[in-house]
Amino acid sequence: MRHAVWETCTVILLIFQPWAVCVSAKSPPADSTILLTVVDENDLAVEGALVFVTEPNQPPLTLRTDYIGQCAFTLRADTPYALHVEKPGFYQANESAVDPLRKTVKIVLAHEQIVRQQVNVTASAPEIDTEQVSDQMTMNTPEIVNIPYQTSRDIRYLLPFYPGVVQDTSEQIHAAGSETWETLDTLDGFDIRSPEEGALDMRVSADAVRSIDVETTRYPVEFGRATGGVVAFYTGMGDNKFRFNATNFIPSFRDANGIRFDKFVPRFTFSGPLKRNRTWFYDGLETEYDNIYIPELPANADTDTLIRGSNLLKIQSNLTERDILTAGLLFNDYHSPYEGISSLTPQQSTTNRDMIAWLPYVRNQWSFGGGALLDLGVGVMRFRDGHEPHGDAPYEITPEVAQGSYFENLTGRSQRVEGNATLYLPARKWAGMHDLKAGLDLDHVGYSQDQARAPVSYLREDRTLERQSVFAPAAPFTMHNDETGAYIEDRWQIKKDLLVEPGLRFDWDAIIRRPLIAPRIAAVYAPEAGDSPTKVSAGVGLYYEHTQLDYLAAAFAGIRYDTYYGPDGATPLGPAAETSFIANDESLHEPRAVNWSVGIERKLPWSIFGGTNFLQKRTGNVFMFANQSGPAALSGDYLLTNARQDHYHSFEVDARRLFANEYTIYVAYTHSSARTNAALDYLPTPSPLGAQQNGPLPWDTPNRILSWGWLPVPLAKLRNRWDMVYLFDRHTGFPYTSVNAAQQVVGAAGSRRFPDYLNFSPGLEWKFHFHGAYYGLRGVIENGTGSMNPAVVNNVVDSPEYGMFSEPQGRALTARIRLIGSK
Repeated sequence: MRHAVWETCTVILLIFQPWAVCVSAKSPPADSTILLTVVDENDLAVEGALVFVTEPNQPPLTLRTDYIGQCAFTLRADTPYALHVEKPGFYQANESAVDPLRKTVKIVLAHEQIVRQQVNVTASAPEIDTEQVSDQMTMNTPEIVNIPYQTSRDIRYLLPFYPGVVQDTSEQIHAAGSETWETLDTLDGFDIRSPEEGALDMRVSADAVRSIDVETTRYPVEFGRATGGVVAFYTGMGDNKFRFNATNFIPSFRDANGIRFDKFVPRFTFSGPLKRNRTWFYDGLETEYDNIYIPELPANADTDTLIRGSNLLKIQSNLTERDILTAGLLFNDYHSPYEGISSLTPQQSTTNRDMIAWLPYVRNQWSFGGGALLDLGVGVMRFRDGHEPHGDAPYEITPEVAQGSYFENLTGRSQRVEGNATLYLPARKWAGMHDLKAGLDLDHVGYSQDQARAPVSYLREDRTLERQSVFAPAAPFTMHNDETGAYIEDRWQIKKDLLVEPGLRFDWDAIIRRPLIAPRIAAVYAPEAGDSPTKVSAGVGLYYEHTQLDYLAAAFAGIRYDTYYGPDGATPLGPAAETSFIANDESLHEPRAVNWSVGIERKLPWSIFGGTNFLQKRTGNVFMFANQSGPAALSGDYLLTNARQDHYHSFEVDARRLFANEYTIYVAYTHSSARTNAALDYLPTPSPLGAQQNGPLPWDTPNRILSWGWLPVPLAKLRNRWDMVYLFDRHTGFPYTSVNAAQQVVGAAGSRRFPDYLNFSPGLEWKFHFHGAYYGLRGVIENGTGSMNPAVVNNVVDSPEYGMFSEPQGRALTARIRLIGSK
């Protein structure tokens, strides 16, 4: 094993030798130089920690730790000094009267915990990170616990409370105007997107997540095959204390046409040592029993009883002082007997959906002499997703609702085998300081599908047949792809106030089979300004996308035969028109985006941190099906091409006000535009028909105001026992496209919109002691203004209900109980 590690390290060094030979070997520190190492409670390096060195009668020295958690400084006097170290997401660490003769100092930063067993710890306050070049915004434990986001049992619902991230009507996440699959979603460094669809379908308990990073621009070359941005989840690990946490262990009810059971969504975490100071474990379990109620449906067929669960088990063992091994297993199980139920889709027309997914992974870190670090990881993700119709009644789509049994019976199986290696090199001095890292990514993706499709009938308002689609039998199929990536990145501190981060990435896959070179560069200028630091960031980069298998799978759907009928619903207007979807791998190119941006951050008076960011992204060569019979044709051969072009730009302004004891208020405004030259998404299954058009993307939201926070109740008698929480979200309604009863587009794509969305949800949390434990009971009035906020619209112009909205969000009182601390 050791020989394999050294061979991997040697290969990486040889690949990037032109960079490595430009710097000399690190010389030993001078006698007056102190080497400081910052690690967490499990001895993992803490990058980006803010370090203050205070000597008697001297101004404080401010430093940040590098990739491997180290920084070096020279004392100005031979006297004892003090250290203060902090980083958001960790408790502060202080050490006084440090002996100046100690040439190596180690500081331990402990992560913030949901359950506190000590009251004499202080959380680190957010500061402007002058070495962070991307627009990265991080939510740590305080935000994850305190923001009263809707559906708080699902951590994915927290993501829309980042500016620049929206959640569409189908509950999919879109970062910086991108498709869901264009955003790289990672868990502890492993890609957790569905291997075939690219959606964020993998779930993990909200209580197991320590922090979430979101980056949409200027993100470095270590993140490849993603043009939309990065969403990175980092989960917890045990320490030398046994900890137990429980949340929402009491069922909830709601008033909807009478008092009815709502859901039971308990979450539990348990962690601690297997062997003190060496091996620890962490387990995060969540379960959900949800009663989904649709009041617009008939009383005997208006619910879906959803059962879901996930469990994350992790173990970390410090095999030696320089060798740290982490292993994890994330398991998901999902069962919904009436998947897709809505006011337009009754129970019979839904599917019985069962999904199982699991991700075992292993990560090993080796540190070497001189400050180098090698990080190796391997993970295997597997999905099984099945949809089974209810019965075999003919499936019909009327201008108002679907009826009969769903037409498609489908089972898909996908997997991703992922390996990655990152080599962090020691800091080098050459025209400034250089922090170099290089990496390799290797993925194998596979997908197999077995489907059977019944005819689909499209009915007029008088229920006569207007169009019928019949599908030729399609054989089961299997697809594979191999992906390779390599990168090198330099964090070059030219001067104290100027940091440049150039990077170069190479990608290749077995389907497109074209070498892809992606250069990126970004810089930060942060002049010293006393108590009001300012940071200016700018960058431009070329970003390539991964090959989305979902498009290639459409070529295996077989032929669709469409027959149109006269007003009597029985007389064909002509022979059946054939439609097929075709893909030619050799003609395809990988989608690519040019992303550039400028941002400014400044610390303002009264502990306010303000910022602005402008982003422009041009994405080209995006996959789309183009009808080879001409733009006006409704049938024919649809060829997979790279003709789609997406344009996105945004301007954001935000501010965060910090108070004592971690209390926070955050507010942001975003003006954006997300448009495409391919507003219609053609599919082998039912989808809009008509000439391709320019238009807004379905998640386009030109204006959005977002705010959230938590504060103490101002009354002195209640201040230590009661907290106020709130969220506010107002944005332009999403666009939608009108069609007729035969699903042919009427008018301009995306020319109509949902009503503007408004959600103000205030709440209170009461903290109390019970049997030696400290609890928090929170009540939130979701959508306190009672805004409609509909989820569904009838977009069929032939229906008298055209333009009518349904499934309003409504006002609801939700409760959460959690364990805050224990003795």
